[in-house]
Amino acid sequence: MPTLPVSRSCTVGPVAYAGHPAFFAKRLSIMSQFHPLIEDLLKLETPKTWSLIATIFGDLDGDSLSGKQIGALLSHAGIKPAASRVALHRLRNEGWIVSKKHGREVSYTLSDHARAETVTAQKDVYRRDVKFASGWNVLALQTDATIPQEETIALGKNLILAPNGAKLAGALPLAFMDDAFPAWFVTRLAAKHVLAQAAALTDLVERFGGPETPMTATDTTTARLLIIHYWRKMALRTRTWAHIGLLPEGELARCHRSVTRLLSQTSKLTPPDV
Repeated sequence: MPTLPVSRSCTVGPVAYAGHPAFFAKRLSIMSQFHPLIEDLLKLETPKTWSLIATIFGDLDGDSLSGKQIGALLSHAGIKPAASRVALHRLRNEGWIVSKKHGREVSYTLSDHARAETVTAQKDVYRRDVKFASGWNVLALQTDATIPQEETIALGKNLILAPNGAKLAGALPLAFMDDAFPAWFVTRLAAKHVLAQAAALTDLVERFGGPETPMTATDTTTARLLIIHYWRKMALRTRTWAHIGLLPEGELARCHRSVTRLLSQTSKLTPPDV
C-alpha cells in the first residue's frame, strides 16, 4: 500500500473532535443524509480517502472505474469531490493507479504493482478460514539473534510469537501450558481500541439488511464497502490472526466470522452498482 501524505481529519469522539466544532457540526450535517447504519459505520473511524479507494478497487469485479463512479461511491461515504480528486491524483503519482482519458471522462485502473499487492491482500481480507491454522509457538531466540519482522510478533527481548512451522535457526520453542493467557500477552496481540472496534463492527454487520430502515441499493453498496474497509485494516495484521487463532471466541474471531459470512452472502462491486 502506498504511503501518502493525508490531510488531518478528526474521528467522531469526545477527544478526537475537541477544538474542531465547525468540522464536527458540518460532518453531522453531512451524515444526517445517510442511512442510520452508514452513519454508525462512519462513527467507527473517519476513512482516509486514498485507503477507501484502495478498498473499492480490491472489491471491484472488473478492471476499471470512471472518475464519476468513484466520486459517487465516495460521496455516499461522506467524502467530498475535492477530497476524491486529491486522493486520485496522489494515488496516480504514487504509481498505484493508472488513468486513461475517454473524451471528457477519465477511467482508472490499478497499476500492475498495485494489482499484485491487491490480489495478495484479498486472500486475507476475504478468507473464511483462519490464517496460520496450524497454531502458534512462543520462541526464545539467542541473545544476539535478529528478530524477523514478517509473520512474527515481538513479546519481549529475544522472545517472539510465530506460526507453528516457522524455521528460525537456534530458536527454542516454549509450549503453552493452557489457554488462560495473561493480560499482558493478550495486549501484545491486540490493543484495547482494536478489540473495541472489532466488537462494534460485529454489531453493525449484524444490522446489515435488518428491519430498522429499508436500505436502497446505494445504501447496501456503501455499507458493504465500509464494512470491508474497516475489516481490511484488521485482516492485514499478523497480530489479528494470532488473536483469532489463540482466542477463537474473542472479539476479532467473532468479527472475522461475521464479516466473512456477510461477504459470502453479497456480491462484489460492479460498475452498474455505482
